[in-house]
Amino acid sequence: MRFSKVFKDELDHGYAILRMNELGRDFALIASEENRPCYAYDLDDNYRRIVVWPDVGGTMTMVQLPGTLDFLATQRFYPGFNSKTCRIVHAHFNGKDWDVKPIADTPYIHRFDIIKHDGGFWFVGCSIANSKKFTDDWSDPGKVFVGDYDPVADCLKDVRELDIRITKNHGYRRETPTTSLITGHEGIFRLHYPQDDEDWRIERLAEEETSDIAMIDIDGDGHQEYLAIQGFHGDHLRLYDDRFRTLDATEGGSPFGHAIDSEMLFGRPYFLFGYRGGDQELMTIEAPDRKMHKTVIESGVGPSNVTVFRKDGEDYLLSANRESNSIAIYRITDEVN
Repeated sequence: MRFSKVFKDELDHGYAILRMNELGRDFALIASEENRPCYAYDLDDNYRRIVVWPDVGGTMTMVQLPGTLDFLATQRFYPGFNSKTCRIVHAHFNGKDWDVKPIADTPYIHRFDIIKHDGGFWFVGCSIANSKKFTDDWSDPGKVFVGDYDPVADCLKDVRELDIRITKNHGYRRETPTTSLITGHEGIFRLHYPQDDEDWRIERLAEEETSDIAMIDIDGDGHQEYLAIQGFHGDHLRLYDDRFRTLDATEGGSPFGHAIDSEMLFGRPYFLFGYRGGDQELMTIEAPDRKMHKTVIESGVGPSNVTVFRKDGEDYLLSANRESNSIAIYRITDEVN
């Protein structure tokens, strides 16, 4: 495959990204983790830049509200991880740009999700810690919060904490229509959504300290495999099968691992991975033989988050290249067939 950079713009410490294609409009968004802007780029108007908010920033997560061009986002997740004043805001699309208002104070919430179900919307929030005396104080582990999002009142309701504490929680990923994965110092956890008369339930799947995770059937055996960044912002990767047995692992070589995703491209499964230390590489990973094979897309960019999207019959990679203070969009073409 070939990755050709078709767009680049500057943003100090770009972190969270989101693609929204709804209501006949198409945008790619990036927000800074510092006291800097959130930008939206009109993918139908030569990447025209719109300022969603000019400052505040500290954005770790952005979640689109289904069927709209609205989204919820965290702000004020700074300095570092000492984020007592973190909050969630609602960015409402008014046809031209976005009107932004706070809807909840959410101290230390790093990842969150809004999950549509038959009765409305669930809220899941994961805090990186419960309290801190200083940035590197991890003595009070984080919590997993669940509740509801009320789109009419535009607020979180009936939020409560589950009976679990996770130290250095960093990763969250929706896994299936009924489960999500949550990761931290204590390992990898699966969160089961309420079904029938059963309440929220959480189980531990693996014990290795994990920063972030993605999944895809990487070897074509009909079962999901999981790629995990091991250690908190760790420097090595582990490939698991669907029972979380180790298939392959690396030792070092990718300091400050951070960006991770997965996608089918031209009929073949890939993981996407990027790390923010050392050579700061963005790469693809294949594993048809259950061994990781890496191909570097670009070095010296240090991505924080990546995602693939499809537009007008072509595939693109959207990357928040944090360490080079930029957003980049790459067109993906097939050079195999």
